[in-house]
Amino acid sequence: MTVAFICVNILSRTVLADMGPKRSISIDLKNVPSDPYYVALLMQGELWPDLAEHYDGDHIPEGNEWIRDIFLNYDEDGYVLFTYASGASSIMYSERDIKESANISYGYMVPSTFKVILVTGDGDVTVSNEITTKAFHSECEYDYSTNTLKEVNFAKHYSINLAVESLFFFGATLFIEGIVLLCFGLFRKKNLLRFLIANIITQSFLYIFNLTCRLIDPLWQKYFICWIVVETLITAVELFIYFKKLVKKDGNVSIGRNIAYAIAANAISAFIDIPVILIANWM
Repeated sequence: MTVAFICVNILSRTVLADMGPKRSISIDLKNVPSDPYYVALLMQGELWPDLAEHYDGDHIPEGNEWIRDIFLNYDEDGYVLFTYASGASSIMYSERDIKESANISYGYMVPSTFKVILVTGDGDVTVSNEITTKAFHSECEYDYSTNTLKEVNFAKHYSINLAVESLFFFGATLFIEGIVLLCFGLFRKKNLLRFLIANIITQSFLYIFNLTCRLIDPLWQKYFICWIVVETLITAVELFIYFKKLVKKDGNVSIGRNIAYAIAANAISAFIDIPVILIANWM
């Protein structure tokens, strides 16, 4: 517990509220009108106070100010126009901002739950279905012909990102539990292979669990509870592996010491993981 406390404090640092990576949304537009159109995101909530006075309307060509009013006055089912805190425009114009790319991107203070609104030059308004993205940097697709919005490529990107993250945590787990192994007087050549195998098995199981939870919404909503259950199972697995196999310096086996080590090592590594788990569950 002392080692865990030291690690948490040494590895932490003072940060500013606006530091770090920001969520982003990239949306590919399919089968959009051939005539000029305007497109933006809708978010849940309310418009910023006095937004109309501060709104950056330079994305609306001169003479089409009435288009701006359509976006600013939209308020249905709790959804309003997504704008940045400063009132900066989130509306994109096909003749200038989108052109041939048929893609819109937002990269600051973006909502995780949103809709797409598309307004043609004639004033026809189309609003997509609601989606809640799972990825931090989300790739989506909006098909105007069917008026459907969906997130794409999430499983592929997330599985790769999770694999990299899991490798980092695997190394951190080996380091932390290796220190505990040393403290229990069990850091012996005969024990290291079993120690490595046990962690490969349990960390692989944890990777599969994390991937499954993130892809299945009901499990993700109860992630912290599921994580506690999985950590308990992991401790049980390591108890089984270490029970009568870890030897002391004199070559003898102490079942009580092995049990104590398995519980202590997993409790400490889980304790250090808790802040990360809480943050991930909140996001």
